[in-house]
Amino acid sequence: MRPLDDLSIPQVFLIGLVVVGLLALAFAGSTSSQAFGTFNAAWDGSSGVRTAAAETEAPVEVATETTAYDSAGSETVALVLAPTESYSRAELVRIRTFVERGGTVIIAEDVGDGGNRLLSALGADMRFDGRIVADQRHHGPTVDMPLATNVSDSPYTRDVDAIMLNRGTVLTNTTSATVAVRTSEFAYLDGDDDGEVDDNETLQTFPVVGAEPVSEGTVIAVSDPSVFINAMQSRASNAAFFTNVIGDADRILLDYSHAGSQPPVRAALLWLQRTPLALSGLGIIGVVLVTYLARTGLPTRSWYGNDEQQSVDEDSLFAYVRQEHPEWDETRAQSIIRSLVSDETSHEDEDSSVR
Repeated sequence: MRPLDDLSIPQVFLIGLVVVGLLALAFAGSTSSQAFGTFNAAWDGSSGVRTAAAETEAPVEVATETTAYDSAGSETVALVLAPTESYSRAELVRIRTFVERGGTVIIAEDVGDGGNRLLSALGADMRFDGRIVADQRHHGPTVDMPLATNVSDSPYTRDVDAIMLNRGTVLTNTTSATVAVRTSEFAYLDGDDDGEVDDNETLQTFPVVGAEPVSEGTVIAVSDPSVFINAMQSRASNAAFFTNVIGDADRILLDYSHAGSQPPVRAALLWLQRTPLALSGLGIIGVVLVTYLARTGLPTRSWYGNDEQQSVDEDSLFAYVRQEHPEWDETRAQSIIRSLVSDETSHEDEDSSVR
């Protein structure tokens, strides 16, 4: 190895580029641009929800496999945002078993059908309508960002005045559920998505948050996953609503097992966390490497002024000189070696003073 002072400007520049490149790769490999992604810090990601969950006393797990439900207890709350991939029959049985033994699953969906398939498999009656809900009077920047102002008294609505949707839908078949939040009476289902109330579109109140008991557990349906994205957590009482729905959980499970791929670095770390054998193997490799370096030693640098190393170099040089010039006596050989070492040291001092 060489000290930084011995590096030329192009070499320093090259090292800087390599370091910046590695940092950029690490950042790209640990972040995501996927909508609703828990590692997406942009407006459409849900990294804020993960951060808010981490501020509670409960451990937070980002699940990329449904096997995480196997060890989840009855006080665990799982959050599923707009699943884009279908659950297999075995996976659905695993999640339903979790609910039946007392767990809580929050399913947030709007226009997709993944949420309805999951609700059906879990034994809930609620469904997502799929049409965009709008409100002509109570809304945010646009009419399709309605303020759901009819808030019922429930554990999920403490300190919640209203929640704001962003092109969400509404719930149907809520007879068996407790509806916690509804739209105002000026809401309508905009079937043709033209932003206007047509003759076949009626103003009325619609349920948007419902909690339905299933066996010993609870299924909570939220008719818009955008309620949980970063840009919407600061709207209305959306942040307080999320805090309430995770409640006093002893474990929080963010289920991204069917929400597309995760960033490679994050995926690798999550795999290591749920694979103790691989984590142990990595630790063993680290111990072996450290032990090897400790036994063999790192390369020493004679230009740091290490007297011991310099002595070793002189001995080696002396042996070489006596071998190459047997006609020289010991005194002459040592004299020449000392002059060479002294000359090298003086050149290094001169270079150092110039730098």
